[in-house]
Amino acid sequence: MLLVESWLIRTGYLTAEQLVQARDYQQRAFCSLPRALWSLGWMHPSKFARLCARITDRPTLWDWLKQHSLDPELLWLVDSLDLVPVRFLLCGWADANTLVVATEEPGHPAVRQSVRRLWPNALILEIPATEKQILSVIVERKLVADFLGSKLTWEQWQAVQNTRRRTGSSLGQVLTRLNYLDPKDYLGMITQLLGYPVLSDLIGTGLLYVDPNLSQRFDPKSMMRHLFYPLAWVDTETLMVMVQDPLDMVVDEAIYALRPGLRIEKVLGTEADLTQLLTQSHGANFSQEAVYRLLGRLPEESAARVFTLPQILVGYGLLLALVWGLTMAPWSTLTLVILLINFFYIGSILYKLILSLAGSADQFHQITDAEVAAIDDRSLPIYTVLVPVYNEPEVMPILIGSLSKLDYPQEKLDVLILLEEKDQVTIDAARAANPPNFIRLIRVPESHPKTKPKACNYGLAFARGEYLTIYDAEDIPDPDQLKKAVIAFRKGDPSLVCVQAALNYFNRQENFLTRMFTLEYSYWFDYLLPGLETLKVPIPLGGTSNHFRTDRLRELEGWDPFNVTEDADLGIRASQHGYTVGVINSTTYEEANCAVKNWIRQRSRWIKGYMQTWLVHNRHPLRSLRKLGLKNWLSYQFFIGGTFLTFLTSPIMWLMFLFWLVTRASWLQNLFPGWLIYIGLFNLILGNAIGIYLSLIAVFRRGYYDLALYALLNPIYWQLHSMAAYMALWQLFTKPFYWEKTVHGLSKFTQAKAHSASQAA
Repeated sequence: MLLVESWLIRTGYLTAEQLVQARDYQQRAFCSLPRALWSLGWMHPSKFARLCARITDRPTLWDWLKQHSLDPELLWLVDSLDLVPVRFLLCGWADANTLVVATEEPGHPAVRQSVRRLWPNALILEIPATEKQILSVIVERKLVADFLGSKLTWEQWQAVQNTRRRTGSSLGQVLTRLNYLDPKDYLGMITQLLGYPVLSDLIGTGLLYVDPNLSQRFDPKSMMRHLFYPLAWVDTETLMVMVQDPLDMVVDEAIYALRPGLRIEKVLGTEADLTQLLTQSHGANFSQEAVYRLLGRLPEESAARVFTLPQILVGYGLLLALVWGLTMAPWSTLTLVILLINFFYIGSILYKLILSLAGSADQFHQITDAEVAAIDDRSLPIYTVLVPVYNEPEVMPILIGSLSKLDYPQEKLDVLILLEEKDQVTIDAARAANPPNFIRLIRVPESHPKTKPKACNYGLAFARGEYLTIYDAEDIPDPDQLKKAVIAFRKGDPSLVCVQAALNYFNRQENFLTRMFTLEYSYWFDYLLPGLETLKVPIPLGGTSNHFRTDRLRELEGWDPFNVTEDADLGIRASQHGYTVGVINSTTYEEANCAVKNWIRQRSRWIKGYMQTWLVHNRHPLRSLRKLGLKNWLSYQFFIGGTFLTFLTSPIMWLMFLFWLVTRASWLQNLFPGWLIYIGLFNLILGNAIGIYLSLIAVFRRGYYDLALYALLNPIYWQLHSMAAYMALWQLFTKPFYWEKTVHGLSKFTQAKAHSASQAA
């Protein structure tokens, strides 16, 4: 080891003072030299191992294993206590008298003492390795000896190895996430092999001391991502930390970054244990942040305040101007109002026609099947899936089945089902569905407003993934959707913060409402949103299957819990911050609303959210104009404002037309001078023709030709929108944050799927 030390000093990798400090720490912490150097922030263990191989001209452990096989009998000869303070591995015999030993610190006396006890006269050939490499080999080889044949069949073990090679995941993640071993059984095995105690059974009993202030010094996002939790100080220099995987050295790195030179005493707990500890210490803060984070940091972008004072003054000013106009020149005033309605109506319709023509060019993020097949699963990051569920026990079997079919390594899936803490019936249904280990059930604390975005904000605090998406409880996404999203982000510009998958319906043939709903969504996601992306203008997101870069989502402060169409708001807010939103060629199928009252409640919430979003981002119109640019600003006004304004004004114009058609009232000539009649007729004929045409083209991309004739009924379907719009307008003033809950599971198709899923379970 003196040769290594002198070489490191001579070549400038370490100073003599650093080596003295490292040796002093090594004695106090009872650890190896590479661990001491790492703790002090001077050298990573992997670099130390590479340098040792270079200095001694010997292969590393990984290089040696390419040429040789481990002697399985030697693994049983070393007790876990012998692996302290330095990790080493008895590899095999180079010849009859020379033993090959992999060690993290060549020349350490503890290694020689252990070997001499067994073979007093043996020569030792040391090859460098890291602590993680040595412990990984020990765990894997002893796992085979202990569990192969008892808890794992040979075929299962081969499947585990194939998964590891394909995905690059750790052994523990593959075994537990794929349900080969119960997480507690795996931790028990680690305890036997490496001596780390398991403290799972002490959580919640009052017998485990947890320093209430200690976890506040660590970033909860880092604790959740790397699954560790600081419990208490053992002494002034030693920290007891609960970890799920003691071989995940990223945990050590995070702790050393906080305080170099700290000693770490690891104990074991499951992912559920760590989630529970984090909830106990940070849950109240997470809940507070879920409601008030956006309002506290970006108050001008929150819908918590429905109308600002300037907006109220402008509203009253316009109302007074209308009253004054009706008093002084009633016919001219009404004519002007009708003219403005007509111009805005036709402008909105023509703009959607332009978007549809642009969207028909198929310019969204096209990810081919070949690209999906070519992706290296080892390169895939952890992916978080948030599933907010409230009072929906009947769809839990469908949900679990759909999530299990995702074509993504399950050991890299981080699925959070978000359950309201007082919704016991759904909690019980979720537990009864026996979700796999990659799914966590998160209870969202009771607070107001009780909205989906608030639940998602709470879940965001527990998200471990580099990317994140949202699914509704009844969603059935394309299996390869997560991979397509990853590819889109990797191919996209760094400003790409989100990609939206298309939504469509599995029960489109159920009745008139589901057919019209399918036409609307096919047009919206297959033509309209791709058109927005082609023209590079702000895209209002759909309520599900939008995929985010998690760090950028946090930077945007998550969703607005006071906005009942939080998805559309977030898409516009992302544009305000200079980010872009894209569309990918993947589909999530869900249940189309098949009951009129339920549909109107759902649609009224969406339209109310559009009203909130329009008000929020028009608080400072000139500022928004400068940020977005004229094209984007006008697009936002016509797309968001035009949507609900069209719904509100459409029945007025239809009623006047029908009244004139029946009565031929002459006084209407005062409202419609000759030139305005032509504009009105243009809107009536061409505007509705365009609306029908836009519904008609929706059938082509998906081949839903059986729905083509239903496009002719689009004007009737629009009147349902108008009913919902007036309900939304009333609620905007009376209960703006009220979440009109959509009842799912009404479709006979959903009920059949739920029954099949229950039977399969």
